[in-house]
Amino acid sequence: MQYRRETAIEALHDVAVTIQTEESIEAVCERTVSAAADILEFKLCAILLREGEWLVPYATSADAPSDGARPMRVDQGLAGKTYQTGRAQVVDEIAPADETDPAKETYRSGLSVPIGDRGVFQAVSTAPGAFDDGDVELAELLVSHTQTALDRIEHERELKRQNERLEEFASVVSHDLRNPLHVASARLELATEECDSPHLADVADAHDRMERLIDDLLAFGRAGSDAIDYQSVDLARLLGECWGALQSGAASLAVETEATVRADRDRLKQLLENLLRNALDHAGPDVTVTVGDADDGFYVADDGPGIPEADREAVFEAGYSTAEGATGFGLSIVQQVVEAQGWTVRVTDSAPGGARFEITGVDVPE
Repeated sequence: MQYRRETAIEALHDVAVTIQTEESIEAVCERTVSAAADILEFKLCAILLREGEWLVPYATSADAPSDGARPMRVDQGLAGKTYQTGRAQVVDEIAPADETDPAKETYRSGLSVPIGDRGVFQAVSTAPGAFDDGDVELAELLVSHTQTALDRIEHERELKRQNERLEEFASVVSHDLRNPLHVASARLELATEECDSPHLADVADAHDRMERLIDDLLAFGRAGSDAIDYQSVDLARLLGECWGALQSGAASLAVETEATVRADRDRLKQLLENLLRNALDHAGPDVTVTVGDADDGFYVADDGPGIPEADREAVFEAGYSTAEGATGFGLSIVQQVVEAQGWTVRVTDSAPGGARFEITGVDVPE
């Protein structure tokens, strides 16, 4: 018995990887009942997930009859009791008039395990006393992987919905802002031709800032929503392109990496441009920016005044900036690009005392 239990636990850990890689709720449920039937020998089992006030069957094992599971109210039968209490239940002997409320009269015993607030997993048998505490433990281990996978899928779906709403918002707002801005710019040109006033230069600067805000708003809205197109990217070459597109003046770039990284090239370019521009905006006109290899990734560092430790989380918030004329979206775009590719970013001190942004979790092929 102990050997069987250990073998089952090992097999459940192996199947967990497969469950976690499924991309739909239905596939996760199907994989779970299949594992329960094959590994735990629960030949009659099902998963019911909550939809409104009902627990609805999403998957049944191959040996279960077509009418072996049915929708149940969230407070109905053994499924409802399991869901409401959040505790596993075992019924050794199902009586005709008890509160178990089985889908079929031939079911004599049952096991029911909650899947968090998602629903329940149930196994039944036509024989009484078919399940014990060991079965409960193994079933709970299995559905813990199911719950994790369902939570991940729901999180990804919600994130996708948020990104779609954000991109739509950014596009609408930028369109509504650009139209009056173009009118204002045209009138400014006419005013410049008709009179000479020092105030007009300030107006032109304000228009330029609004243009940058609109561009950054669009970039912010789209940074995490587009599909990822992974490819091998020469980091040094891409840095050269990014630096050449910036008005760097007396600033200098030191590239101390020969790494080729696996990334979405357009997103990586967006990330690098924003980090380089951040150094130019905050570290002074003669800043030296250094890009080099870090453990599991790369870093972008400068020799400016650095970022106080208390502000190192706030700098990634949209709209946060201490530089005059900056839009405050640059580093929030960096974080979105990083998260979209499964990387992480953190701020620390550079060797000269400036800011150092470390991007880790990056795939750097040998």
